[in-house]
Amino acid sequence: FLYFIGTRMRRAVAVLSIVAAFLAASAAAYNNGRGALPPKGWNTWCTYDICGAIDKCSDAEVRQQALALVTTGLKDLGYDYVNMDDCWSAKDRDANGNLQPNAERFPFGMKALADYVHSLGIKIGVYTCVGTHTCRNGLPGSFGHYEQDAAQLAAWGIDFVKSDNCNRPSGYSETELYRNFSTALNATGRPMLFSLCEWGDDDVLSWGHKYGQMFRVQMDHLPLYNLPLPLAAGKGFGQGTRNIIDYVATIRPSSFVRQYGWLDPDFLMTLFWPTMTERYSRVELTFWSAWSAPMIVATQISNMTDEKRALLNNSEILAVNNDATYTGADFVKNVSGGAVQLWSRPMANGDAVVIIANLNDYLWKEPGASVAVQWADFGLVGESVSAVRDLWEQRNLAPTEFTNTSYSTYLNATEVRYFRVTCAEPPCSLAGR
Repeated sequence: FLYFIGTRMRRAVAVLSIVAAFLAASAAAYNNGRGALPPKGWNTWCTYDICGAIDKCSDAEVRQQALALVTTGLKDLGYDYVNMDDCWSAKDRDANGNLQPNAERFPFGMKALADYVHSLGIKIGVYTCVGTHTCRNGLPGSFGHYEQDAAQLAAWGIDFVKSDNCNRPSGYSETELYRNFSTALNATGRPMLFSLCEWGDDDVLSWGHKYGQMFRVQMDHLPLYNLPLPLAAGKGFGQGTRNIIDYVATIRPSSFVRQYGWLDPDFLMTLFWPTMTERYSRVELTFWSAWSAPMIVATQISNMTDEKRALLNNSEILAVNNDATYTGADFVKNVSGGAVQLWSRPMANGDAVVIIANLNDYLWKEPGASVAVQWADFGLVGESVSAVRDLWEQRNLAPTEFTNTSYSTYLNATEVRYFRVTCAEPPCSLAGR
């Protein structure tokens, strides 16, 4: 009996130690009351547009999508931001030098729109730029107006500010510009989540968490699975989902993700028609959730299909994203002749999450792969796995589907296994974590 009690206590202490370690790592992050969990919600960027090509967002669109977050149940799952991208502003500031919305598309003004969104229990965000003009439409940027713009946004009731990285004046580092804008936003006294759209340049991994609750780590994500030729500025191997995964594999997310400091691979392009199929979107959501990345959906929320609802409403996927370890999954190794990637991360209750991913492109007829892995391949060295939960299928694997030390399957191209595993003697210990 005493041995049993002692063993239970040691395991409980081990689990608490895991959580304490991650909380300590997050202590230096940017905390003004927003962004305790990875932000989730919706953005205008690819909803009624080819991702900013003709971005003409409006008061009516924002109201529609905000209401949809409520009626679809997404708000109750944590999707509680509606954000406007490079589309809402007038071409010029007003006579007092203040930012102002496009009068034709936002006839009631930003304060009235924010009040409506808040009445639904939703938060509202806007886009600007640390430079002189915005990236896509050349609208007024915030350089030279950081304090003035921060005060105006606070007066409107804005909760989320995305700041892009274009048209920077010479003589200033990116670090300096984002720090100055961050300071101005916090000085208003209104908590606003600050999103650094910095594209991964200027070593943002080392300082982004100091000035914003989320920071972009690579170039823009387009609604394509594989686009290795970059069409935008920034770090990375390309703008498709597959390219982003390959790039994030090189930076070890667990070294940089922390509470109030979320690594941002850009928007979710869930079921963007016709280029982001269900299979592509499932891969995207798997990795964004495992990285504890922001989950801002840039496609339409109203009139969701059952297929889209099933992807976004999966509470077990969201639980990984929100887990109190506040960390990200790391790439571990390639198997099956290099065709399949293995990733893993710890969970606060002592479980581990693992990903087995064949990132080959099924629409290009790239091959599937047989997979035979040891749990030790994920870093679970010396661990005996007692239970496996398939997070997408939301079912426990039968004892005949795995052993305490191994798992075998066949993965088609663009197919993942996303498992939460329990060890016989929790917590699961991941080598190198």
